[in-house]
Amino acid sequence: MASADLFDFTVPLFRKGMKTLKALLEKGEAYAKENDIPVDDIVGWKLADDMKPLSFQIQTASNTTKNTCVRVAKLDLPVMDDKEETLADVYKRIQLTLDLLDTVESKHKAEFVGKEASEVIMSTGSRGDRKFTGLSYVQNFAIPNFYFHFVTAYDILRNKGVQVGKLDYLGAL
Repeated sequence: MASADLFDFTVPLFRKGMKTLKALLEKGEAYAKENDIPVDDIVGWKLADDMKPLSFQIQTASNTTKNTCVRVAKLDLPVMDDKEETLADVYKRIQLTLDLLDTVESKHKAEFVGKEASEVIMSTGSRGDRKFTGLSYVQNFAIPNFYFHFVTAYDILRNKGVQVGKLDYLGAL
């Protein structure tokens, strides 16, 4: 049996999550149209006044995806500006992330091999740098952070009345 590497625990998981976010947004869009809510209002929806909106949740899931590839596999990937203001912008951001993952898989999969013990440094601005190994970064930051923002996006939609449930959250099995 072949062993799995950090690619196997990140890129396919992130791809599935981003596709699921798109499907959740499509349900949110349909809900908005059925209820005469301007579809672009969706991107500003929040769970609580002091929380970031749906657009931020998508941006952060996307950034976590990209930054994992940059930090673990040491890839040089394009910066994505966090300026999505419309639902069309958010859909475009998701597609850019999926395209990036396709490129990583087709051209850079080998860059993940053997990176479990490699040093990963995450700059946190005023809090300084955080140091991880590739494995501890994936286990303790990347995957939990991705799913925090993924589930927050799901919760925002659900809270606003969009009929989504566990199977929608799990996506295609």
